[in-house]
Amino acid sequence: MAATAKPAGREPGRPPERDPLESFLGAVENYVGQIVAEAAKAAPDGLQRVMIGSTGESLTAQTGKLTAFIRQTAERLSNAQRLELNRFLQVQDGEAQVERVVTVAKQFLALGFNGSTFLHWLSKHLEEIKKIIRAILDLLAELLHFHIPSWIEKLLLILDELFNLLMSLLGEVYGLDFQTVARELSEQEVSFLRELAALESLQAARAGRRNANQEES
Repeated sequence: MAATAKPAGREPGRPPERDPLESFLGAVENYVGQIVAEAAKAAPDGLQRVMIGSTGESLTAQTGKLTAFIRQTAERLSNAQRLELNRFLQVQDGEAQVERVVTVAKQFLALGFNGSTFLHWLSKHLEEIKKIIRAILDLLAELLHFHIPSWIEKLLLILDELFNLLMSLLGEVYGLDFQTVARELSEQEVSFLRELAALESLQAARAGRRNANQEES
């Protein structure tokens, strides 16, 4: 009797391949969770810890809504579309960047920091993470032919506000002026949004030129 052929699969002893999207989203969730935990640990017992804990819980919950939407949307991709998304994610440094930020943040908070540079550094890295998230959303919208819901844009703004509030409260723990830190982070966020709007305008202009060239050819 001929031997029954075994289905092709992973070689014995070889670890399963990591899904790039799940790895990145998991890293983002870990980033928020770790920053919130370290901020709460740095705060003294009392009102400051309560406010940081409450803000952190809201930030964690809202982040979960965003990552859940991305996961659920990605489930609608075909194999070919998922491959395209994976290729995009594989050329990003998102997961490794998040892990580096968490490591450095723990070191800073364990030693105590002086000045607002660290808070701006954390916020700047969050901006880079948000760029990748927005790029993922744009790619999903392009592949599945849908418009990103307005509530997602509002959710991203809420996340910004909660993160800035958390950083302002953390700065206050280390003797920085709450209002000053909040204003500086707000100005940094406005600059980021302007940069994002300029990038979107450039992409739209390039897409328009490509469409015009295709019509002429």
